[in-house]
Amino acid sequence: MDESGRAVKERIRAVIRDRRMNLSDEVLAGCGSELSSYLEEFIRDELGRGLGDITVASYMPFRGEISTKAFCSKVLSAGGVILMPRVEGKDMIFHKVSSLDEGFETGSYGIMEPLAELPVFDIRNADVVIVPGIAYNDEGIRLGQGGGYYDRLYEYLGGDSPDRKVLMIGVCYDFQMVSSIPVDDRDMAVDVLIDVSSESQEV
Repeated sequence: MDESGRAVKERIRAVIRDRRMNLSDEVLAGCGSELSSYLEEFIRDELGRGLGDITVASYMPFRGEISTKAFCSKVLSAGGVILMPRVEGKDMIFHKVSSLDEGFETGSYGIMEPLAELPVFDIRNADVVIVPGIAYNDEGIRLGQGGGYYDRLYEYLGGDSPDRKVLMIGVCYDFQMVSSIPVDDRDMAVDVLIDVSSESQEV
């Protein structure tokens, strides 16, 4: 990608990060609750699964990212499996967690990560990976933070091969939908994209 494309990506990142950071606690909570309902409905109606019968890899929200914690709490309460990432070098290692309130420490980039002693889970045996992002276009192509962690995870899971078994679900606020994102061959596309209106949560 040329310098102009990289510059556009950085401008998009700056604008989205600023807007996310200015969301109120009420909007963050409301969007997290609405996302939880969407995810639960999708897993029930589209995958034909119950929350107690699914293994989901997610993430701990950081600097205004849309939160999956409400959904993950439901999965744990139902007896399902939740995995959270820990950065090890250039890769993310996923650990099985039993709580969202303990068993974490501040890790890479200031993001909460599961403790290293928690059980490691082969992410290739998960059912779903919930993917955060800075922005998505209409085709589900993702603009990430720039570290390439999810792009490498995508390739590890099989990339765009029809044999890939793990479903990638992108989640974001509506304002993170950007019609034109400079892309290259390394940028991943999610299988399903769920965007939540932040304005509907404002009072």
